[in-house]
Amino acid sequence: MTTAPGRLRVGVYDLYWTTLGGGEQVDGTIAQVLAEDHDVTLFGPEPPDVERTRERLGVDLSACDFRAVSDDVEASAASADVDVFVNGTYLSRAVNRAPLGYYYVHFPQVPPRRGDALRQRLCIAGVRAVRAIPVRELPQRLNEVAAGFDRRIARTDFLPSYRRYLANSAFTARWVERLWGVPADVLHPPVRATVRPGEQRALILALGRFFDPVHGHSKKQLELVEAFVELERSGAADGWELALVGGVDAANRDYALAVKRAAQGHGVSVHFNAPGARVEQLLGEASLFWHAAGLGEDPDRHPDRFEHFGIALVEAMAAGAVPLVFGAAGPAEIVEDGTSGRHWRTLDDLVRATTDVIADPSERERLAEGARARASFFTADRFAERLRGHLATDTAGRP
Repeated sequence: MTTAPGRLRVGVYDLYWTTLGGGEQVDGTIAQVLAEDHDVTLFGPEPPDVERTRERLGVDLSACDFRAVSDDVEASAASADVDVFVNGTYLSRAVNRAPLGYYYVHFPQVPPRRGDALRQRLCIAGVRAVRAIPVRELPQRLNEVAAGFDRRIARTDFLPSYRRYLANSAFTARWVERLWGVPADVLHPPVRATVRPGEQRALILALGRFFDPVHGHSKKQLELVEAFVELERSGAADGWELALVGGVDAANRDYALAVKRAAQGHGVSVHFNAPGARVEQLLGEASLFWHAAGLGEDPDRHPDRFEHFGIALVEAMAAGAVPLVFGAAGPAEIVEDGTSGRHWRTLDDLVRATTDVIADPSERERLAEGARARASFFTADRFAERLRGHLATDTAGRP
């Protein structure tokens, strides 16, 4: 791999380019920003679809090359061929072999629990047993078994190989230091707010995938229906509607249907896998935005069940919706209580705060203005400025 004088060879590693999620929006923006001045290669199993990525995420990867890597081991080997290696893969343990390594942390890991040490020993034994089978080339199925064991081994040998850890929020940065013992700089994700404030109506919006709590990171839609029903009973929600919008897959179908059943007979609409145009329409119409991830969870045992940042939340704020958020983790950092929205800790708190904001249009407008101003703090331009600043600092003096 060669590059022009003064330009860096940069590799950006993401195992999930084709899923077009929040992580890919961050990693794609890193690649786009750095490709303006350097030679960027995307590392991953499959090349991203440039047009779909531009359409879905607003990220332009047309200036980037691609190199196929299927896992952390191959990514680590590929990193030796670049000047800067950026690892944006969730839960990756790839060792950086480039002169300069950045690790963008969406969240470090689930805190260790009782029994994890035993599982760790069993996984190590499993990998060794498969690798010890006396054949020249392992069947694909056995390779997959070994890789599954390998992914469950909590390695830390990668930690010293990176110059800088970048966290999506102060909440995540604290857990990086607590679990990995390394400092992290906060670099909030870039939010491309495509919906501008429009003709709003008496609509409360909650936007997020439908995850059954048994699978971890639930957005607590059932509890939000419960809160809205209480608003109806009190008479505070006359003329108002709650819209629950999000994707759903087969594993979470029963939970999603339970939410839909709970909503029947009330002013609650449920939208599964809504097209982008419908989501944008509701964002433009919503006067309030509810966010409940983390409600009822233990922040020390299950920090992974909290919202680590909240891209949809910032999008709603930019569109002029007043956010009422569970006051913990990423949303508590984004929303300034009493200035750009309201924090709450229990469903009773949420009902009371919503009642107050509905009853006072002038207060609602004041908070909406604060929300719009606060959302401007999380733009792609700010993200790019801070990223370039880190790179300039870390490459100062390089020929």
